[in-house]
Amino acid sequence: MGRPIRLRRSILSVPGNREKMINKARTLPADVIMLDLEDSVPVDQKNRARELIIESLQAARWDGYVVSIRINPMDSPFAYKDLQIVEHCAHILDTIVIPKVNHPCEVKAIDYFLTQIEMNSGVQRGRIGIEASIETAEGMLRVENIAFSSNRLEALVFGVADYATSISAMVKGVSGHGDSEEFYPGHRWHFPLSRMVMAAKAAGLAAIDAPYGNFKDVEGLKRSSQLSAAIGCDGKWAIHPDQIPIINEVYTPSQEDVDRSRKIVDTYELAKAEGKGTVAIDGRMIDSATLRIARNILEKWRAIERKSHMHE
Repeated sequence: MGRPIRLRRSILSVPGNREKMINKARTLPADVIMLDLEDSVPVDQKNRARELIIESLQAARWDGYVVSIRINPMDSPFAYKDLQIVEHCAHILDTIVIPKVNHPCEVKAIDYFLTQIEMNSGVQRGRIGIEASIETAEGMLRVENIAFSSNRLEALVFGVADYATSISAMVKGVSGHGDSEEFYPGHRWHFPLSRMVMAAKAAGLAAIDAPYGNFKDVEGLKRSSQLSAAIGCDGKWAIHPDQIPIINEVYTPSQEDVDRSRKIVDTYELAKAEGKGTVAIDGRMIDSATLRIARNILEKWRAIERKSHMHE
């Protein structure tokens, strides 16, 4: 779709009704702070959570973070009220996360609402992005159409817990990630996650992995992050501050990858300036896919450097 992909190695989910946790989030090294109005907020506290999110966003500086809110599902009685937050914080919010997306029309509906809010708020049209969470068999069945449903769409997110429920999968642990080694030979969610990644990348979107439920299991988190990074995910949700450094480390390009990418791009640009039709490095031809990967790595590295300078 051509929208810039923001830095999304770590996405910290913060309950919208917990003021102390919201304030602490601004001191943590997460790339994205996602203030949640859905699963982590009881029904009788959703109104207060909306008020608290507005107060928190307006009262503090959020420089250096991608700021998101996760609204309630579109088939709930709460989503339209959640969107009213945007009217008060259109100049602060970066993205809206839509949970349990089953059909492209849900994304399109939010797109239309955001356009109207931006027009009324005087902010740049199209400034606020959308992230669609794929959490059901129905959503996964339509994931390709969802990926191309809106120019605002920036990312697809895998919601493993609800997805497991929707397909009646056996779940023994606190999260669908990390509980299957004893009774399933391999990465149980490889197929749906790979399918979501394929749809995301075909549409030029980021692909985000689900959280790892056992925040005390450091090795399990690292393994889960490495598996999803290996198949194309750009980042992962975190449910505890201690998970953020591990996730950031796994999804940060190595210095070796950065150096090689810089060499590929520099060699290609020099050859192009000299009018050469083909380019090779270390005996291997540089094709368009290799060049695109190298540029993506450098773009991500520059975003990481900018973020680190902002927090110095």
